Amino acid sequence: MTALVAVAAEADFAEIAAALGVSKQAAQKRANKESWPFREQAHPGGSKRLFPLASLPKAVREAVQNKRLAALHPGSSSPATTTGALPATERLERPAGVFIRKRADGAVATRGQVRRAKPNGALTDKDRAYQEGCLILCRAIDTAMMLADCSEKHAIIELAERLIDGSGRPELVAAAHATYLKPRRVNGPLGGLPAQISRLQKMMAFYRAGLAEGDAARYLVAGRPEKTGQKHEDVVAFLRHYCKPSRPNVALAWKEAAPWYADQGLHYPAVDTWRRIETSLPMTTKNHGRMTGAAFTALKPYIDRDVSMFKANDIWVGDGHTFKARVRHPLTGKPFRPEITMILDWVSRKIVGWSVDLAESTIAVSAAFRHGQIVTRARPLVYYSDKGAGQTGKQIDHPITGTLARQGIAHETGIPGHPQARGIIERLWASTVIPLAKTYPTVMSKDADRDYVRRTGRELDRAERAGTVSGIVPHWQDFMRDLDQVVTRYNASHEHSGIGGATPDAAYAEKLDPDSIVFGVDDAEIEALWLPEEIRTPQRGRFSLFNNTYCRNDLVDRLAEGEQVRVRFDIHDAKQVWLYRLDGSALGAATWDGNKVAAFPVPFIEAKREERIDNQVALKQRDIARIEEARGVTVVAAPTAAMQSFGGRAVSDAEAVATGRALLAADAERAAAQERARPVDPTGAELVERWLDIQRRMDAGETVDEEDLYWRGGIHRSAKFRAEMSRRGLDYGLSPDAAGGSRAAA
Repeated sequence: MTALVAVAAEADFAEIAAALGVSKQAAQKRANKESWPFREQAHPGGSKRLFPLASLPKAVREAVQNKRLAALHPGSSSPATTTGALPATERLERPAGVFIRKRADGAVATRGQVRRAKPNGALTDKDRAYQEGCLILCRAIDTAMMLADCSEKHAIIELAERLIDGSGRPELVAAAHATYLKPRRVNGPLGGLPAQISRLQKMMAFYRAGLAEGDAARYLVAGRPEKTGQKHEDVVAFLRHYCKPSRPNVALAWKEAAPWYADQGLHYPAVDTWRRIETSLPMTTKNHGRMTGAAFTALKPYIDRDVSMFKANDIWVGDGHTFKARVRHPLTGKPFRPEITMILDWVSRKIVGWSVDLAESTIAVSAAFRHGQIVTRARPLVYYSDKGAGQTGKQIDHPITGTLARQGIAHETGIPGHPQARGIIERLWASTVIPLAKTYPTVMSKDADRDYVRRTGRELDRAERAGTVSGIVPHWQDFMRDLDQVVTRYNASHEHSGIGGATPDAAYAEKLDPDSIVFGVDDAEIEALWLPEEIRTPQRGRFSLFNNTYCRNDLVDRLAEGEQVRVRFDIHDAKQVWLYRLDGSALGAATWDGNKVAAFPVPFIEAKREERIDNQVALKQRDIARIEEARGVTVVAAPTAAMQSFGGRAVSDAEAVATGRALLAADAERAAAQERARPVDPTGAELVERWLDIQRRMDAGETVDEEDLYWRGGIHRSAKFRAEMSRRGLDYGLSPDAAGGSRAAA
C-alpha cells in the first residue's frame, strides 16, 4: 500500500503530456524551462524522470489529478468541458471540509446533524441497502484520493458531478440512488450539485467516525435516540394505584392518586401521562397485583413438556370436571350437574378410565382409576393430578395405606394456580364432555346464550316448586350412554394434533410396552388394591370405623399393646373388614360386632351420603337465618344446643336436620315413584309405537307435554328404534296415517 501511494503521488512525462494535451517533447521542454523538481528511476534501456505532484505548478497538478479521476469514471467527459460543471479552480476554492465531534452520549455531530449508531440487530432490509450504498460511495472517494493524490473535497466534487450528470460508473450511480430513501422531487432524483456535495461530505464524515472506532459502517445508518421514559415518581404512583386486584381503569387509578401526590409534595400529572405509562410497561409488570394465580401465570411463557421418550401407561393424568349441563339425579330425579372424572394416558392421549359421581371425591377418583386398570391391565409409573381433595385424600395418597403407594405408583401433583402443567387433560374437556353438554337443552356452558340459560333455569325452578321435573332434563341413563359413546368415539376417531394427527387408540397400540401388561394387575389384585384403607389402633380386639364397631378376638394375643393395624374395607359392604399389619402382612377379617349408632351396619357409601345431607341442611339453615335476620327476627341460641329460627320459632340443629332429611326423603320417594312408572327397558316395537302415538297427537293438534317432546327429539339416537323403523320401512317424516298404512302392509 505504501509503494502504491508513493507511485500515485508522482507522474512521468507521458502522464503529464496526456493530461495537458501536448506532446511528450513539449512537456519535457516546459519542465526544463520551469525547473520542475524530479527524481530519476531506473528503467529498461536507461532511466526516467518522476515529478512529485505537490511540486508541480497548480494548473499542471490539477490536470493530472483530473485525468486520473476521469480514469475512475470511464465514458465521462473532461471536467472542464462538462455542461454545467464548474472550473477546477472554482471547485477547489469551496469552503473547507466537514468537521465532526463526539458527544458525551456516544452520538456524533456534524453541521448540526446528530447521528447515533443503530445496532446491527435493529437494521431493516432498507437500512442494509442504504448502508451498503454509503459504503460503496465512501470507498470510491477513498480510492480516488489515493490514486489521484487529491483532497477529500476534490474527490467528492468530482464524484458528485458525475453522479448528477449520470456519467459515473453504473454501480456508483445505483449506490447513490440507494442512499435516497425518499427521492427528491426537484433537480432530479439525486437533487442538485450543491446538495449532493454536502450529502457526500456528511457521509464521509460519518464514515471517518466509524473507521476511528473500528467499524466503518457504524454511523452510516441513523439510529433512534434512546427513550428517556416517564418520571420515576409517576411510574411508582401508577403501579401503586393501578396494580390492584379490583382492577381499576387508568382514569380511576389516576383520580385515586391525587391525595398521594399531594402528600408527597409532587406535581400531579395529566391523565394522559398515566395512559402513556400504561402502554409503555410490559404486560407482566402492569398486571402484577391486578392478576393472580392462573390468570397471571397465563401471561408468562410456558414449558412444552416432551413425552416422546416414554411408553404408553408410563404416565397417567387425572382430573375432574363438573358437567356443563343438568341431568336427572340417579336417586332423587332432580336436576343437578354431575362430576366427571377421567384418567388419560399422557403419551397416547387415550382415555383409559372414567367415572361419574355426585361431586369430586376420592371415591370418584378411585372408581376412574380402577376402571382404567380393568381396561388396560396396566400399572402406571407416575400418576399426575392437581391438589384437589379428591386427588390427594388419604385413601389414595397416603404414603402407607394409599392405593397408589400400595402399587408403587408415584403421585405427582401440579402447582396451585398453574393449570398449564395439566393442560394435557384440561384440553380434553373441550373435545369430549363440553360438546356433549351443548347437545342438551339444559346446557350451562360459558359460551351459551345467557338469556337462554336464564330462561331454562327459570323453567327448571318452576317445575321444582311444582314438585315435578321438566321434560327437557335428560335422564341419567341417557346421559351415561351418551358419555360412553363420546369416550369411545374420541379414542377411536379423534385425530389429535399432539400425537401427529393419529388417533389415541392407534397411538396407544404403537407406544404400548408389552411388559406393562404381562406384569400388570389381575382381577383379584384390582379388587384388593382398590379397597380403601384406614389405620386404627385396636383396643381389646375391637376398633371403630365410620361409627361401626368391628371385632377380631385373637388380636389381643397377636398384637403388641398400642400397635396399629391397616383396615381395608369395601365402600359398599360394611359387614366385615380386612386387617393387615403396617408392613402389609395379613391378620384376617374382622366382622361387624356392635354398632352404637345404627341397628344394622352402615356401609361407607351410605355414611358419606348422610354426611352430604347434613352439610346441605346446615348450609340451608344458615341461609334461612340470614333471611330471617333481614326481616327483624331474632335468632335465639340456647346455652346447651345450637338453635336456628323457622318463622320466629327457635328449633335445635338436631330438629332442623331431621326436618331436612324428611323433606329430602320425601323428594327421593317421589322421584323414585316417577322412575318406577317409566318402562324399564322398552323394546324397539314399543319405542316406535310411542313415537307414532306422539306423532298422531301432534298432527291432530292435541297438546303434547314437554317430556314427550323431549323424548321424541332424542329417540332417533336409539339403535333399537332405528332398527325397528327400518324393519317396518318407516322414516321420521311419515304421518300417522301413512305409518299405519305401512304397518298394515307389513
